[in-house]
Amino acid sequence: MLLSVLAVLAQIAIPAPRGYVNDFAGVLEAASVAHMEAVIAELREKTRGEVAVVTLGDIGDRATSDVAVQIGRQWGVGAKGAAGDPAKNLGVVILLVPLKQHRPGTGQVFIATGRGVEGFLPDSRVGRIRDAMTPYLAREAYGQGLSVGVDLVAQAFASEFGVTLGTSPPRRSSSPAPAWLPSVLALLWVCFVVLLLLARGRGLFILWAVGSRRGSWGWGGG
Repeated sequence: MLLSVLAVLAQIAIPAPRGYVNDFAGVLEAASVAHMEAVIAELREKTRGEVAVVTLGDIGDRATSDVAVQIGRQWGVGAKGAAGDPAKNLGVVILLVPLKQHRPGTGQVFIATGRGVEGFLPDSRVGRIRDAMTPYLAREAYGQGLSVGVDLVAQAFASEFGVTLGTSPPRRSSSPAPAWLPSVLALLWVCFVVLLLLARGRGLFILWAVGSRRGSWGWGGG
């Protein structure tokens, strides 16, 4: 009994849902919201699955996983269905807590899944979806990052239920590489080789480090 009371007290106040996308933190642009709403609406129509996207400016000391599960239960994300109904608990909650005052390492994202989707959205696949979102979220492109997550979740639903979703992904902000870039890279490579040979001749060591550590953006979640 005491544990139940403590669990209730630990919960934070979650506003009532406004739709499929609930930007309580006020960090999403209209185009991304419209795209996600359209994708989730089509997904729900064709698979009966439900996805709720939520942004919260602050969750205090609560874990994102706990808050995401609280949202799923409180809002009833996923059909209640009878035993054996394939749509029962077919829900996903994508929770975003944006960076605090633009400080790296203060943002969080978590994807909570209902029991009905665990078969085709296991932890490993959810982790890959989160990883695909992270580069956008790390630079505070929240609308793009969440759109990537919704698109990938929708693809998982479509594959599982054998349906085709006609909603196209939003445009990503990217620029084609300039025509002169290959020549410059080739020249830099030649210079590097020459310097490497000279350094070896003088008994020097050159250390080369490439890549980035996973999770270096400071985003947590599942």
